[in-house]
Amino acid sequence: MIRILAKEYSQAVSCLCENLNKQSAQFDVYLSQDGKQLADRLIESNTSSALILVGNTWSWCETFAEAFGLALVYDKFAEKKVAEFCKLTNAQMPPQYVLDKCCALPETFIHYSSCWEYQFACGGKFDKCRVYILPDNRRECDLLFDEYIKNDLFRQNEEKIVYCYKLFGLEQQDLEQRIAKPQNKLFSVRTETENLDSKIVLTFAPNCAKKIISDYVSAFKKEFANYIYAESDVSLAAAVVSALNERCKTVATAESITGGMIACSLVDVPGASSVLYEGAVTYSVESKCKRLGLNPHFVDEYGVVSAQVAREMALSQLKNADFAVATTGFAGPTSDGTNPVGLCFVAIGAKFNGKNYLKVFRKVYGGDRNSIRRLVTNTALFLLKTAITNNEFFAKNNLGDTK
Repeated sequence: MIRILAKEYSQAVSCLCENLNKQSAQFDVYLSQDGKQLADRLIESNTSSALILVGNTWSWCETFAEAFGLALVYDKFAEKKVAEFCKLTNAQMPPQYVLDKCCALPETFIHYSSCWEYQFACGGKFDKCRVYILPDNRRECDLLFDEYIKNDLFRQNEEKIVYCYKLFGLEQQDLEQRIAKPQNKLFSVRTETENLDSKIVLTFAPNCAKKIISDYVSAFKKEFANYIYAESDVSLAAAVVSALNERCKTVATAESITGGMIACSLVDVPGASSVLYEGAVTYSVESKCKRLGLNPHFVDEYGVVSAQVAREMALSQLKNADFAVATTGFAGPTSDGTNPVGLCFVAIGAKFNGKNYLKVFRKVYGGDRNSIRRLVTNTALFLLKTAITNNEFFAKNNLGDTK
């Protein structure tokens, strides 16, 4: 049974009913102006074979996510489509608070391209129920039914095969150059990158040969082995929290250039309370000395932005947790006159069998002040995730054990 939920019997709902009748589908329609009644009926309807929610897509995404305990995620693909739509129609790009709504969707869902407005339709699967969230626009619903819904619901019980990978460390241009372009029309590759954090979705048709799938996936994983941090659509912070929870380990941060961004990213993830010991924002030299115990003469000797200072910051936090991460650098707009804006040092520390292990990484990033800080944050999270999951992380180029 297919169920349509909406506030009124609009032209969009009428269009969907006509299309479903053409397919001889079994369906019913529930209409209510009461938002709570619609939310209650939504929860009751998740055993249907499919749900079609028609109306304000922003509101429906929030209602669906809240009803089933899902997170809302910001989709850069949708933002890109908004920009393309504005350019095509000579319209002004909407403000960020509007983008935050129209580009958000429940986790694991995907947006469909919009033709007439900023309200993007989206679709996904929850348990065994297919879910479609559509705008109240007849033309849009008619097009979406033909391009997506009909193919999903009325084919021979065939499912597309989808692989999702999260990578860190490559610009999108570099990423796309290294990805083997599909020569077979039975599969496609979609990439999204922001601040060196990328999502790669490989989609194979149901009739694609298993050998083609296995060969391509194997080659992909081999090519990007040093960059893959997850094989599902999760954030860097979520990957870190999950890895720590699985091993019953904790982490403490000492941040300067990132100003608390690392700790904040971890706290955004459910379950962080069991793994994050503390986040120390030691922004000034005085704070580094008083809070972390660095020697002022040591800071003067090497400079506050140095591998040595980053190392000592991380070492100080290893007294409190199993892992430590520390950052220092120049975010701009000025530097010390010798080192460039964008220079940063990220130190990762770990405590194993009574010994401390530390490793420091030097990076130089371009961009404005906050984009540099986000890049350093992502770098620190990726290195921390690698240190937690890779036993060989400290084996090479290690700065040495510290008693």
